[in-house]
Amino acid sequence: MSEPLPPPQTDAPHNTAPTLDGTLRDHTDGLKSDIGGEEQMDQRLATIEMEGEEVAAGWKPAPHQPLSPEVRYLHVSRTIHQLITDRNRSVGIFLAVASLLFAASTALLNVKGDVVPIIPVAALQFWCLPVTFGTLAVLGVFISLLLIRARIGLIYEVTKMNTLLGLPSRRVERVNPLSIFYLMHLMVVVLGGASAGFTTGMLLHNAGHTNAGAITGGGVAAVVYICVFQSLYYLTVLRGTTETKLESARA
Repeated sequence: MSEPLPPPQTDAPHNTAPTLDGTLRDHTDGLKSDIGGEEQMDQRLATIEMEGEEVAAGWKPAPHQPLSPEVRYLHVSRTIHQLITDRNRSVGIFLAVASLLFAASTALLNVKGDVVPIIPVAALQFWCLPVTFGTLAVLGVFISLLLIRARIGLIYEVTKMNTLLGLPSRRVERVNPLSIFYLMHLMVVVLGGASAGFTTGMLLHNAGHTNAGAITGGGVAAVVYICVFQSLYYLTVLRGTTETKLESARA
C-alpha cells in the first residue's frame, strides 16, 4: 500500500495580511476624470465667472487653491438649485401678498358701519382697493427684476456645469417662451400690469375723468407696464448672456 502524497507547497501562506504603506489619500482620488488638466479647467471656469455680475461689481477673486472637478460640480449644482428655489420663492411671495391684500380688502369692505376707528371706515373702504392694486404693481417691479437676475445667474451656472461635463453651451436656452422661467415672469408682469391699470383707472376716475377716459388710461398703463418689463427681460437676458461671452468662456 502506497503512502499518501504530501500536500503541495505554495510560495506564500494564505493567511498573510496585506501590507499597508501608510499613505494618506484624498477622498476624491478615485473619482478623478480626464478633463485635460486642472489649470485649464480652472481658467475656463474663472472666465465664465468673471463674465457675469462680478465684473460689473468690480469684484476680483482672491488666489485660492483649486478644487477638484467633482467638488466644483457639486457647488454649481447646489447654486443652480438655490437659483431655482429663489425663483419659486419670489413668485410665491407675490402670490401670497396678493392673496393677503385681497383678503384684507374684502374684510374691510364688509366692516359694519357702527365701528368707529381713528381713521374713518369710509375712507379706508374708499382707498383700500387702489392701495392694494398699487402695492401689487410696485411689488411686481421688484419680483420681475429678481427673476431677471436669477435667470442670468442660472444661465451662467448651467454653462459652467456644461463646461465641466464637456457639453455645448447652446443647450442653454436664454429666452424660451415655453420655459418655466419665462412663464413665471410673464405671469408676474401681467398681474402687475393689471394692478397698475386698475390703480390708474381708479385714480383717474377719482380725479373727475369719465368712465371711458378712466378705462382707457388704465388700459394704456397696463400695456405700457407689461411691454416695459417684458422688453427689459429680453434685453437684459440677451445682453448679459451673449453668444460671444459664452464662446469666449468655452474657449
